[in-house]
Amino acid sequence: MQAEPELEDIQAWLHTFVVVPGSQDEALAAAERRAGFKEGSAESLILPSPTLEPRERIQIYRGMYLLRMQEALQIDFPAVEERVGKERFFELVGQYVGRHPSQSYTLDHLGRKFSAFLKEVDANGEGGFLSELAHLEWALCMVAIAPDSPTLLMTDLASVTPDNFVNLRMEPVPALEVMSFQHDVNSYFKAWSDEETAPPIMVEESHLAVWRHELNVWRMNLPPSAHFFLSRLVEGRRLGEALDQTIDKYQAEEEDLFDWFQTWVSEGFFSTFRVEAQ
Repeated sequence: MQAEPELEDIQAWLHTFVVVPGSQDEALAAAERRAGFKEGSAESLILPSPTLEPRERIQIYRGMYLLRMQEALQIDFPAVEERVGKERFFELVGQYVGRHPSQSYTLDHLGRKFSAFLKEVDANGEGGFLSELAHLEWALCMVAIAPDSPTLLMTDLASVTPDNFVNLRMEPVPALEVMSFQHDVNSYFKAWSDEETAPPIMVEESHLAVWRHELNVWRMNLPPSAHFFLSRLVEGRRLGEALDQTIDKYQAEEEDLFDWFQTWVSEGFFSTFRVEAQ
């Protein structure tokens, strides 16, 4: 190691030591390779304290890193944690951050790959269900911190002529997620949040809208036809096109779909609209 290492190299050394998985010796070796330092870097860079040796001092940061990651993911995925148990959750967090260490100044984005990770490792033999439960919890987090935007009201559409209504293109608010699952994770999450006995886990297709309105985050179950219709609107399809596709696919009643549309507008799903002829 050079006599006076650059600050950038020291930072890379410490960051690698703190976040890389494995034993302390493995982490130090990885840190030395990353920074181009020779063996014994801890003793060269860190002074001992009256009670701790250099390796013991930096190990505190390494241990606190994993605890901080666990704390962040506990906040984002409380229902997943309760399902697998605290000890198992901590193990999963360790595996997860080993594969996907934090890459941001904020931990708000740490859990973005947690759902896929749970499915990949088939956590507790329930990887599919736990992945979808984590996907729902992550959506709730993202909707909660999504940017504010204007909210469209039905009265805002009063200027649109009946002939042009089918030519509407709706702009969804940023704080809206339209989701599909192979399990009824919303029923499970509701039971968890209400501190009720969880329903049995079964493969059952379900659809959900998650959105923020008036500072609260809400969830709405959607029948397949409503989910299909809303998804087309969120994609930017014209209202008439979305209606026709939904009616053709589900033999849905146009009146029922317009009732859904009015409900979504009233609940704050959309921010703006434009009239765009075919």
